[in-house]
Amino acid sequence: MSVRAVWIVSLVERDQRNEVGQLLFARTYPTVERRAKILDGEHYVAVPESQLFVDGLVAELGLKFITSKFVESRDTCKKIDQKPVLAVPLSEGFLWPLVVVEQLGILYCCLPLVDQGTNPRPPLIQIPGVAAGVSLLYGIVDFLGKLPTNTSETNPKFADLYMYLNHAAPFGSIKDCNPDTVKAAINSKPSTQVSAQKQPAWKPVLYKGKSSLYFAITEQIRAVQYDSPKSQDVWEVFGTVACMAELEGLMPQVDVTLTSANAAMSAVPLDHQVTHPCVREADSDILGSPSLDTKESLTHRRVRFTPPLGMFMLCHYTASGPELPIQGFYQMRGETSVDILVQLKLSDKVKNSFTHCFVQLPFYHRGPIINFEQSTSQGSLNVSQNDSRVLVWNIGQKFPSKTLEVSLKTTVYFGEYSPKTSSAYEDPFCVGQNAYAQLYFKIAEFTHTGCCIDTKSVQVLPNVKCKITTVREYVTSDFKIWNSHGDAQVTFSPPKQLSR
Repeated sequence: MSVRAVWIVSLVERDQRNEVGQLLFARTYPTVERRAKILDGEHYVAVPESQLFVDGLVAELGLKFITSKFVESRDTCKKIDQKPVLAVPLSEGFLWPLVVVEQLGILYCCLPLVDQGTNPRPPLIQIPGVAAGVSLLYGIVDFLGKLPTNTSETNPKFADLYMYLNHAAPFGSIKDCNPDTVKAAINSKPSTQVSAQKQPAWKPVLYKGKSSLYFAITEQIRAVQYDSPKSQDVWEVFGTVACMAELEGLMPQVDVTLTSANAAMSAVPLDHQVTHPCVREADSDILGSPSLDTKESLTHRRVRFTPPLGMFMLCHYTASGPELPIQGFYQMRGETSVDILVQLKLSDKVKNSFTHCFVQLPFYHRGPIINFEQSTSQGSLNVSQNDSRVLVWNIGQKFPSKTLEVSLKTTVYFGEYSPKTSSAYEDPFCVGQNAYAQLYFKIAEFTHTGCCIDTKSVQVLPNVKCKITTVREYVTSDFKIWNSHGDAQVTFSPPKQLSR
């Protein structure tokens, strides 16, 4: 898996000529280019000069010509869209397959070598260099970090990028794109110690110091509530387990058990587990059964892995079965002024201690909020500092311990609305009574599924004393409550006869 060239292009205007595209970095590999010429034969398209490449790229992306002008090579219906892979038109033909990743107005591009030749074009799934090229580009993004908008080719980070590419892709052959391991290899001193085991390329430097393990479990919930008999509420819980292992030795092995245990509810299985490539073995089995005394059930998933350097995502999972953490009810009526009622009830199975908990009430296709009359059972109500058409209800860090319920009743008055002069975003669906409330919360040291690390089950080979730290948090990803007096966006589920 090799690349012929790597480019970084900034999407800024050049020299006050209203022309988009400025080359920040370019690196070509003549040895790989020679191989491409042999493989493609008479259909070979050479890597162009940097400026010709930039001009072709911005033209292919539609940034060089006005959008109302038809460009056949770009706009024809016969063209198959395969982003992030593009075919850049040049005078000699098309430069393909060009992999492009955009981050904060900067394009990171590379041209993988196609071992089968580019004529005829093989399916992308049969070109391993495409996937490797994507990994290389994201490795470059992580290595460089956030670049300023007005950055130029003189930025010292681009000088360091040559050193990164020398390790990540020597002579164009992609080896290791992980910025942490590459930085460790660059900064480490060469070792003359001979080891009985072969040191892996993804771990060029051995850790020396006190042994420690750090695990961070983050669960997120996506939910939509309708308060309508025609539409059922929908929600899903998904989580990640991040790990950082500082262990001495060449290839230490760690065994850890993910336990889903919640005394307030039955066991919640962790489904669709996706693990990091360093995981050697992962199994799951349900241990025990609900006890009549404790009503507790345990679900165990044991993972055995050899940790790489730095922080990494050990696994992803989803959970089925947990109920909604907060039941919501939202009513809104009116035009120039609206009457609003919001009611929230916290589940008794959720920890009643929030880092933050607030509700945003956006009002689209209306003028700015000029006044409101509030009556809240708890918390404060204010107009958002970022948008004068959004109300923010800050509930606080706890719900009332007796009822676990909070409510908001208010009347909101709007100023004159002028769609021609308004530059704010307008949701085309949220017109009239079509509106929603957006809930945000974060709970520390809690997961809805009860997922946690059983520290007593953690085993490290070779056996060493190890400090184990675990943290957990439960946050909202997207939590909407639609107005029960308006329409709502609902996903249609086809009948079983049609889905077969």
